[in-house]
Amino acid sequence: MAELRAWAREKGYYSVPLWEKALRGLELVAAPALAFVLLAQGGVAAALGALILGLHYPRTAYLGHDLAHGQWAPRNETKARIMLRLVSLGQGFGSTWWVEKHELHHAFPNACRVGEDGIRAPIDGDIDSPPWLVWDKSLAQYNAKARQAGLGRALTFLLPRFQVSLFFPILSVARFNWSWQSIDVAVKNKQWTEATLCVAHWVVGFTLAGLITPGAAWTGWLWFFASQLLGGFILAFVFVLNHTGMEVYEAAEAKGFYDRQARATRNTPSSPLHDWLTGGLNSQIEHHMFPSLSRRRLAQMREATKAAMLESGYPYVTLDNRNAIRAVLCALGEAARA
Repeated sequence: MAELRAWAREKGYYSVPLWEKALRGLELVAAPALAFVLLAQGGVAAALGALILGLHYPRTAYLGHDLAHGQWAPRNETKARIMLRLVSLGQGFGSTWWVEKHELHHAFPNACRVGEDGIRAPIDGDIDSPPWLVWDKSLAQYNAKARQAGLGRALTFLLPRFQVSLFFPILSVARFNWSWQSIDVAVKNKQWTEATLCVAHWVVGFTLAGLITPGAAWTGWLWFFASQLLGGFILAFVFVLNHTGMEVYEAAEAKGFYDRQARATRNTPSSPLHDWLTGGLNSQIEHHMFPSLSRRRLAQMREATKAAMLESGYPYVTLDNRNAIRAVLCALGEAARA
């Protein structure tokens, strides 16, 4: 794998050209501007604007993801910091929370540890959603322990039982939870600029939508809210297909970095449309093996990565979207019944 990484670096796969950076920056500004212009027209144009804005949110998240992985430049450099600030404004959640959470995910995807009480607890924050969702049947005891008292306990007892039926609606509201967590972490870390920009995303968005809609203000607010639901659904859906339903394991049993990635990660189909819609994260195995690799090059690395992994004795899992969804829902169903 080290030789493959060196080969990719020699080929320039770790470099993002200036034209691509310019295109991403233009997209960051132009997509929401166009969406709000269409809102002002009302009717079908407004509906098209909501679709554009909904698609814009995961696209903005992918840009933040690229920047936080240092694909453009080290994230402490001035240009990268400025771009991350713009993403915070355009997205509603910032890099402080995301980097802390995501770097742990990359180091230990789907990994757990056994606590002193003998209960398996997640290390990877992406499978740690107690007490609302149980991502794997091996985490049922952990989630049960985390349940609250009173009304909270009743709600958290019921939700996991119906998590398969409620799964897609829950994905739609994920953005609101991520934004709240992001603002909370930024404030606790005294990242005041980032927290302010995240809050400004919501204040400016709802205010502008209410002002320029040709109908009553509430129709603009509903338009903005609907675009958030669509964007949240797409982004969360892309994430869960990559890891949910794959092995959830004890970190102590894994045999190093590459073994951890192979155990917990799957690819879904690649095509120009799939690659655009998922920001290249449908090539999730390649992203986990080479996190700083340019997203535009991930699909091109599939065959070489597969050959290197199989030669090294690691599994390489690829499912079409239908079977990936089935694997996710089966895992959630088993967890609900555990």
